[in-house]
Order: sequence, then C-alpha cells, then structure tokens
Amino acid sequence: MNEAWVAARFVHFAATLAAFGTAAFRLYAFAGSAPATAGPGSAALDRELVRLMTVAALLSLLSALAIVPFTAAEMAGSAAAAGDPGVWWTVLSRTAFGHVWCWHIGFAALLLALCAPHRQRWQSAAAMLAALLLVASLGLTGHAAMDMGGGWNHAINQMAHLTAAGLWLGGLLPLGVLLHRATRGGDADCVPLARVALPHFSQMGYAAVALLAITGTVNSAMLVGSFGALFGTPYGRLLAVKIGLFLAMVALALVNRFRLVPRMRELAATPAALRVLYRSVLVEQALGLAILAVVAVLGTWPPAIEAGMAMQ
Repeated sequence: MNEAWVAARFVHFAATLAAFGTAAFRLYAFAGSAPATAGPGSAALDRELVRLMTVAALLSLLSALAIVPFTAAEMAGSAAAAGDPGVWWTVLSRTAFGHVWCWHIGFAALLLALCAPHRQRWQSAAAMLAALLLVASLGLTGHAAMDMGGGWNHAINQMAHLTAAGLWLGGLLPLGVLLHRATRGGDADCVPLARVALPHFSQMGYAAVALLAITGTVNSAMLVGSFGALFGTPYGRLLAVKIGLFLAMVALALVNRFRLVPRMRELAATPAALRVLYRSVLVEQALGLAILAVVAVLGTWPPAIEAGMAMQ
C-alpha cells in the first residue's frame, strides 16, 4: 500500500506543478511581444497549453482525492482505514490536514472549471491565481505543517519553495511543447515565439532557482537538523540524492543559458539549433521528475530530525 501512496503523491506533485507552471508560462512568456505573437501559431500553441493545463488540473484533482484514503490509513494506524469512508470523513472534517486538503481539492476543481472552452480574457489570470493557490496550499500539509520548531515560518517557507518549483520545473513542460512545435517543419510560426519566450523563461528561472536554493536550505535545516544527519539517516541520505539531482538540473540549465541559447541566436533559431535545446530540456524534465519521485517518498518518511531527537 505504501507504494500506491507514493505513486499517488508523485502524480499529484507532478500534475500540480505542471498546471501552475503552464498557467504562469502563458502569462509571462510572451509578455510585451504582441507583434511576434499575433500569428496563427500563437493561437494554436495556446490551445495546446490549455489542453495540457486541463489534463494537469484533472490529474491533480483525482490524485488529491486518491491521497485521502492513504492519509486516513496513516493517521488511523491501520491499513483497513483506507477502505472506510467514515474514517475519510473524520480526517477531512476533524483534522488540520483535512481542512487544508478540502480547500486544496476545491482549488483543483476551480482550476479545472477555468480551463473550460469558450474562455474569456480574464480567465487566464483567474486560472493562474487558482493554480497558484493550488500549489501554495500544498505547503500547509506534510512535514511543514507539523510544528517541529518552525511553526508558520516553516509552512510559509514551504509554500515559497513549491511556488518556485512550479515556475521552474512546471514551466519546463510548456517550454518543451513550444520547442517541439518550433522544430517541426510545419510550425515555422513557433520559431519567433521560441525566440521571444526563451529570454523570459531564463529570467524567471534565475529568480526561481535562487528561491528554490534558499527555501530548500531552510527546509533541510528544519527537517534534518545537522550535517551529520544528512548522511547518517535514511531520510538524510535520500534528501542528499534530491540535492544532487537539483544541482544537476542547475548545471544543465546553465549550459542551456550560456551555450545553447546564444548559439541558437547566432544560427537565427534554426530548427536544428532548436532541436539541440529541446533535447536538453527533455533531460531537465527527466531530472525534475526524478526529484519529484524523491519528494513523493520523503513525504511518507519521518524526517531525520525526529530520529535525532529519539536518540537523545
């Protein structure tokens, strides 16, 4: 059953970050570039991004509902509780987690509704806000919601951490879609779109990576407690794997920013240059999914600082 719980958490984190990253990308990637985004390629791309956001919102909603039975079993200390709707209701209505999770599910449902067809201009901003609330509310659950010395500071830090992760990791999905369309011969209109979006994504990426590093360091200090526990406990060692994957992502992103993107400009953003960058983004996406897999496992383990306290 633990494997199914981890799988549900993985799907939920991936879908939630993808929904927010896509919603944000649609607003910042082409801001201030109306002439370059006025063609049919822009409208076709936006329709595809809306479809992706719809699927991500639906997966986020379904996985949020699927997590409830697993959480009920964990809180009740019995696997049988996972199949008892009465325990589910008790968890949702009488626990702090349940109250937050009800709002979280509501934000997922709201985002899904805002992805409906025949959308108005205001719906893009509204969808972005709903996706932001969906991501941020995750910071009020899990280890960050347990007062282990950090209290609200820890929860706020985790909310900022998840928001930055959504902007960067989640934003890699729509960026990859754009680059894929730009490398196809029939989507020449997407080449100028890629030229516009890449600098905007890079600028956003600088801020997101910096925020991820700062908030991640704070989270690690609160959940691990000491450098020795980072390598002396199972939780700490798995967290070290996550840190290594993050550093690999940062290194690859720097290669993209300072080698591939300038080369693409020199080659006038040819499909060949875009294909090289697209393949690199796919590797970044794979590393990001590996990080989320680690996060899905870590959330089901007691943090290293608890093991340290138990030994005292």
